[in-house]
Formats: sequence, structure tokens, C-alpha cells
Amino acid sequence: MKRADRIVVARRILTCAPGGAPRPGSQMDDVGEIEEGALAIVGGELEEVAPARDLLRRWRGDIHEYLGCTVTPGFVDAHTHPLFAGSRAEEFVMRARGATYEEIHAAGGGISSTVRATREASDEELENRTRRNLLRMLTHGTTTVEVKSGYGLETEEELRHLRILRRLSKKLPMDMALTFLGAHAVPEEYAGRSGDFVNLVVEEMMPRVAHEGLAEWVDVFCERGAFNLEESRRVLQAGLRLGLGLRIHAEEFSYLGGARMAAELGARAADHLQNLPASDFPILLERGTIPIMTPGTSFFLGQGQYAPAREMVDADLPVGLATDFNAGSNLTSSMAMAMSLAVLRMKLTPAEALTAATVNSAWSLDLGRRVGSLEAGKQADFVVLEISDWKEWPYCYGVNLVSQVYKAGQPVLPLASPESGT
Repeated sequence: MKRADRIVVARRILTCAPGGAPRPGSQMDDVGEIEEGALAIVGGELEEVAPARDLLRRWRGDIHEYLGCTVTPGFVDAHTHPLFAGSRAEEFVMRARGATYEEIHAAGGGISSTVRATREASDEELENRTRRNLLRMLTHGTTTVEVKSGYGLETEEELRHLRILRRLSKKLPMDMALTFLGAHAVPEEYAGRSGDFVNLVVEEMMPRVAHEGLAEWVDVFCERGAFNLEESRRVLQAGLRLGLGLRIHAEEFSYLGGARMAAELGARAADHLQNLPASDFPILLERGTIPIMTPGTSFFLGQGQYAPAREMVDADLPVGLATDFNAGSNLTSSMAMAMSLAVLRMKLTPAEALTAATVNSAWSLDLGRRVGSLEAGKQADFVVLEISDWKEWPYCYGVNLVSQVYKAGQPVLPLASPESGT
């Protein structure tokens, strides 16, 4: 018999395999379920995933039994903004009284208020708070996360924030993909001069980010009141020249054609997309741009409109999913909540939502060869859910059903309290 470092046995294992490429259309509804399944782990990687009766005849090792539970791949959150200071709880009350996101932003709230608070915070304060934010995600089953800057909006601040994120990426049991989002909003000191600010982003900020190796990706908020289509194109083209992967916030509150433009440039992901028309689906499919759904933001802001995820899947697109955890427009750490909303509001099936939250989101970060599915040769990142019928996780919305999280084959729960900052 072969020797494993650890063998995990569960009532059900959802492999989301094969995961050798993004899973489009009808393939998203197949999660590779194995009843009475087992995983053999060696050196932090999966050596075999199979029915337990077969695997246990071939492997011996330390057995962890979760006989009433379901195991899934670790969740991959493809869009987050975890580094910030301050609170925008008052804006939450303003929205309850009828103020729109754009009205709050125009009154000096929104991103601008978070930028002011974040610039004033110390490195220690930002690192501790960001650590807490990330650890909460981990306790909800997220093992791989994309993290953005974007609350500095000046050169030294953006660099400072990315350095903090890079430090945390080396300390926490999570894989982190870093994104430079210097073009998140036009800062107050550049009011009415968005073109000048784009010059700063393109000519000063981004070259320094690339020189220090502080990010793998560049992003831009292409939206009315932020950056127009041509300004957004300049940012992405500059990132392309510097060897950064491309992502975009697009069509969230209005249609500007940002997702189409980004796809034409070779963007790996286009996010939000509440106002994306079906006529733009083909260019995303042709260029391999993965649409990332953020239903939590639509829910939190009280928007009636969600991205057309059902239509995208029916058009054979490989849809991804994210929390869009951020300071003001969605403060949830839970990918399970995002999956529930994808089912309840976007009309995806539970299987499609899980595929979006794992293998497809992993490929949107170019990490699909290592994470996102449970199959031999991949990193042993997985979540144990306290349910025997896996369809209960979107059914029990708002409930954390995570019993244990494994990162590279090691159980990581319980953690020190996220509130402690340790």
C-alpha cells in the first residue's frame, strides 16, 4: 500500500473536476460528486480522489473522518477590497433613507471617505484590520482570494497598501492574488481632472508597482462618475505593456462598453456586469474573458438589477463568482452567501454557483492549474461542510456551515479570533 500524510473520508465529495480549464455553460452543472468519497494527501497535494472503498485499499495514513459531511474545493473569491480604514455605517443609514450610491459619492462619501481614513491609518492598523478581514473569509471557506488596492489613490499610499498586502500574503494560510487598483476613483485633489489623474496612474504609479513586483493584475473602475472608456483603456494598455494581467470593474451602474473593451485587450476577467447586454457575450467568450458575478453588491445596495448570470451560462460562458468584500457597498466575507444569492437572485443552480465559486474563479486568476478543483496533482485546499446533502448550503442562506478548512493539506481551524488581529 502507498503511504499518505493524511486521508480524508466524507459522506460526499464535490470535486468540481475536471478542472483543467474554465467550465462553461452546461458543464457548470456537473460538480463531480463522489458519494462516500476519500482524498489521499501527500506533501500538501492531492494524490488521489476516489470512492473511499477503493482508495482505502490502496492507501494508508492518518485518517480524518467526516462521515456526515460534504467536502468541496476551497472557495476562490475573485474580487475583494480588504484593506481599508474607517467605517461607512452612516452611509448604510443614508441608503435606507433613499440615497443612491452616486448621491452619496457626490456628497463626499463613498470611496472618497474611505480614502481619507485609510491615508490617515498607520501600517500596523491597516495590517491588523486587513488580517482580520482575511481571516473571516478563511473561516467561511475561502482559501484563495484576489485582493485589491485602491483606497490610497496617490503613489506612496498605493505602494504602501500593496506592500502590506504582500506581507500578509506571506503570513496567512491563503493564496492571495494582488491587484493594483490605483484607478478606483478620482481623488478629491484631482476633482474635475480625471485625465491628469490617469496620467499619474499610468506614468508614475504603475511603473513603480511593476518594478517592485507588488501586483500580478491591474484593474480600473470604468463607470459614470469614475473613469470613462478611453481613460480605462489607457490604464489597461499601460498594464499590458508592463506585463500585468488585466481585470475591470464594468457595467455596474450603467453601460459604457468597458467589458467589451477589456476583452478586446485580452482581459482575464470582467466584474459586476449588471448592465451588460447579451450582444457583448460573444466577445467575452471569444477572448476568454471570464465574467465575475458580484450579487452581494446588488443585494447590499438594494439594486433591483443583478448581472445576467443565467443568460451568460445559457450562452456557454464560464461564469465566476466573488463577494466584492469592500468598505461601503458589500461587507460580507462569505462566499456561501454569494452562492446563495447567485441561486436566489441570478437563477443559477446550486451546482453552477459552486462551479463559479471554485474552478471558474480560480481560472479567472490564472490559478486553475493549482486550485479550484479536487483532483490528483492539485493543492489540497478544501472545505468541510456540516451537511450531508450539499444542496443545503444555498438553502440555508446566511449560515456558516463550515466545520473545517484545509489549506495545502493542513487543517487551519480553529484560528485565533479574527478580532484579536493575530
